Amino acid sequence: MNERPVYSVTQLTEEIAGLLSDRFGTISVEGEISGWKVAASGHAYFTLKDEKSLLKAVMWRSRLERLKSAPMDGQLVRATGSITVYPPRGEYQLDVTTLAQAGAGLLQQRFEELKKRLQAEGLFDLERKRVTALPIRRVVVITSPAAAALRDFLRTLEHYETALEVLIIPVRVQGIEAPPEIVFALEQAPRFEPDLVVLTRGGGSLEDLWAFNEEAVARAIAASPIPVLSAVGHEVDFTIADFVADLRASTPTAAAGMLAGWERETRERVEEIRDRLHSAFEDFLDALREELEAIQNRLHARSPLVFVPFHRQRIDDFLGRGEQAIRGALRAERAELSGLARRLASEARLDRVRWRGEVDSLRRRLAVLDPRATLRRGFALIESALEARPIRVLAEVPVKGDIRVQLADGDFLATPKG
Repeated sequence: MNERPVYSVTQLTEEIAGLLSDRFGTISVEGEISGWKVAASGHAYFTLKDEKSLLKAVMWRSRLERLKSAPMDGQLVRATGSITVYPPRGEYQLDVTTLAQAGAGLLQQRFEELKKRLQAEGLFDLERKRVTALPIRRVVVITSPAAAALRDFLRTLEHYETALEVLIIPVRVQGIEAPPEIVFALEQAPRFEPDLVVLTRGGGSLEDLWAFNEEAVARAIAASPIPVLSAVGHEVDFTIADFVADLRASTPTAAAGMLAGWERETRERVEEIRDRLHSAFEDFLDALREELEAIQNRLHARSPLVFVPFHRQRIDDFLGRGEQAIRGALRAERAELSGLARRLASEARLDRVRWRGEVDSLRRRLAVLDPRATLRRGFALIESALEARPIRVLAEVPVKGDIRVQLADGDFLATPKG
């Protein structure tokens, strides 16, 4: 009886790895990216999933560096690589060499599912769409700078001689790198303070336009504080971005024509308002002229010039009466002043007589009290020379120092002797 072989865990893992490698070789798997993570080593680890199953995947740094920007969770991709086994955990995984957009069938299914889900959330409702305020002066265009769509857009604006300021944020509009770049551009657009954001690219297949069907792009459009005009593809092309955007144009050229039409409408409205203001201003001036003429007529009828002769006569009368009154008052004042002058003269003479007698009496009294008269009768005034203090008795004579003797015709110093 043959015994069944016994494998170690490592042997079995290696056997399974060999079988998987021989069985599948290089394969392509379509699915939705989930749990995208780039480790410190630079390698990316993620999961591919569909409605029922999960498949772990890895993309080494050397291959990841070929991508211009990192993929995002939720993207439908076609991952090409080989099935390998990770021995430490006994897990099989897809060793990815390239990533691309998923095939048309799966993309169409995903398109319908996402459209239904976002519509149920209300992202397509007309109530949430904003009306673009006129006039539009500055527009941010998010597109590929090398795309024919941008040339058509700018050429149309130039054809209509629009004066719009156009700022361009360059992004990829196709491929796995496109969605994150578009999301970032939508987040950066408000920094330029535009009146409108235009998201545009030319036509193409469902795979070509898929970047504008990504959920992350749709939510970035819905979250934009600036109204968004979607002009993606040809007239028959519809993307999720068209449904979420505030406005949709069938083509990039149609978007430029729409902007030119708004500008023309704005100019026409401005001209209409200017004409109405001009007419209203002229009517207002005419009404003012009529009112002014009426006021002038009323003023002329009540002009003060009519009363000038009457007032002149009254003024002459007032001046005559005033002159007479002034003359009478002057005569009365002169008479009164003459009487006062006579009384003052009489009183002045009497006062001079009285004052002269009083002065003579005072002069005689002063002469009696004048110490010089006493000195002329032979008396002397003795003072301390230092203190100029009169000495009346012998006790006041200073023991030291001189004394001053004042006579009628001068003085001299003397030294007392004990």
